[in-house]
Amino acid sequence: MRREALLCLIQAERDLKKAINDLRTEDWDSAAFWPQQVTEKSLKALLISGGKTYRGHDLLEMTRIIRDDLEIGTEAIIDDLRELTIHYTISRYPNAANAIPSDLYTKDKAEELVARARRVLEWVKRSLQ
Repeated sequence: MRREALLCLIQAERDLKKAINDLRTEDWDSAAFWPQQVTEKSLKALLISGGKTYRGHDLLEMTRIIRDDLEIGTEAIIDDLRELTIHYTISRYPNAANAIPSDLYTKDKAEELVARARRVLEWVKRSLQ
C-alpha cells in the first residue's frame, strides 16, 4: 500500500477513536462529525491506493470514482455514505440546518453514525487486501 494511503487509513482509525470518546462524554454533535471524517479518509486511502486523488468532501463522488475507475462495487456501503455525507456541515455549523448542532444530535443518532463509519472503514480495509 502506498504510504499516503496508509497514513489516511491510520488517521481514519484515530478519528474513529475520537468519535467513540465523544460518545462516552455525550458530545453527540462532535460524535456525529467524526464518522464523516473516518469515512472520507478511508475512501481517500482506497482512492490513493488505486492511483486516484480527490480533493473534497463529497463521499458519494468519491464512491463514484471508486466504482467507475477502480471498478470496486460499492453497493454494500452506499446507504451509509448517503447518510454520513451530510454531517460534514450539519454537525458543525448552526446555519447548515437552521439549528445549533448540539441541539440536533441525540445519543442514538451519534451511535448510528459511528456504526456506519465503522462499517465503511472495515469495507475499505477488506477492499485494500
